[in-house]
Amino acid sequence: MKSFHGTLLLLACTLICGCAQTQELPQKQAHPNVILMMADDLANEDLSCYGSTRIETPHLDALAGQGLKLNSYYAGNPVCSPSRMALLSGSYPARLGWRWGVMGYGFPPKSGMSPKVYTVAEAFRDAGYRTAISGKWHLGRKNMSPEEQGFESAYYIYMSNNQGRDMYRDGELVQKKWDNRLLTETFTEEVIRVINEPGEDPFFLYVPWTAPHFPADPHPDWHGNSGEDKSGKYTDVVEELDYRVGQILEALDEAGKAENTIVIFTSDNGRQPGQSGPSDKPPFSGGKWQSLEGGTRVPCIVRYPDLLPEDKENNQIVAAIDLFPTLADACGVNIDLPEQSQKLDGVSTWANLRGLKSELARDELLFWHGKGRATAIRSGNWKLHFNYGAKPPEDPELTDGPALYNLKTDPMEKNNVADENPEKVDKLLARAKELLTDIYGNQVPLGTWPGVELEEQPIKASEVWGPWMK
Repeated sequence: MKSFHGTLLLLACTLICGCAQTQELPQKQAHPNVILMMADDLANEDLSCYGSTRIETPHLDALAGQGLKLNSYYAGNPVCSPSRMALLSGSYPARLGWRWGVMGYGFPPKSGMSPKVYTVAEAFRDAGYRTAISGKWHLGRKNMSPEEQGFESAYYIYMSNNQGRDMYRDGELVQKKWDNRLLTETFTEEVIRVINEPGEDPFFLYVPWTAPHFPADPHPDWHGNSGEDKSGKYTDVVEELDYRVGQILEALDEAGKAENTIVIFTSDNGRQPGQSGPSDKPPFSGGKWQSLEGGTRVPCIVRYPDLLPEDKENNQIVAAIDLFPTLADACGVNIDLPEQSQKLDGVSTWANLRGLKSELARDELLFWHGKGRATAIRSGNWKLHFNYGAKPPEDPELTDGPALYNLKTDPMEKNNVADENPEKVDKLLARAKELLTDIYGNQVPLGTWPGVELEEQPIKASEVWGPWMK
């Protein structure tokens, strides 16, 4: 492991040598802490700062008022496990051997994210950070557990809260069948414990909440506040989550660490079909599992006092795969990928978020349905669906050819303008084919438990991209 003090010396030399080109950071911000929070199945219409009039989220609203609200942020996949793979690896999940579904439903038995994948936690650990997770893992057991993927302190459940709630600390079972109503509170208490740990080294803290993933079981202190039906219970769960975020922000203030901590709040995908929330009109079509905008276009709020704009909105495309290189850039962390690890698909958006660079860091993005088919590509404001996803739930039915939408004027993806723009369709088809050929041709296969071999061979791009890509 690299020493933190050695990293500081290297960073200091870099800043001195590069002061003619870049603005030198204040000393207190040279190596900031990071808290990366990710809700589970939370949609844009669930936060009042993103337009909800039926769910009150004052703490997240305040966080948005102190930082940047990203309006074109995309989760890594429309379902849980591959979305987490993307966030932690900086790569499209298909590049990491993902075929379809999630752990426990779709993944081969005794498999998960390969130990060969170099995670953001490993990069920060190797740079001298204290790394910790408090929340839902959902990426594998044994040699694929959090402890084996860069987290020095790990407090977690292995699966989704509907699949099992056995609680572990650093690989050891703490308690079987943790009360679902108390998970958000419990994970928050662990986050606050890590924040208050003594020591000079900065921390990287990953908080993958289980809320508001089904079943929506409100904490006793919230139960009934919004009614006893599904909608009321869902609202109570989200409003508790907002309160817990407020507790974490308050703990940062009390510890004197708020000014030197990058805080990110986002979600892993859109709302689960059948998960009944309040009936505010969604800004996008689709939800979890789908490659329509509502499947992956989710809230994302970023705060870093003094260096990021306050109370601003950013409309540039930013994806979960970008957070690894972006945070590394912001924190002076080197990404030294081992020889057999993954190729990064993410790019650093740090200069763009700070307003120091007008040229877009990202102008295109690929999409997959949760059942595994590559389905769409976005370039600028244009989004082309080149393959029918799956059902249920289904993406647009493509019977006569690809479907093209202008997201600037048609964010609900209702008005197919492919016939009026044949050259744009051909260009996007060619670009999608180029990207997918590279991704499926340069994969790190899924990992397996020791002694277990995958029976399935790596999938090929031509198996997932549909009939109109030749």
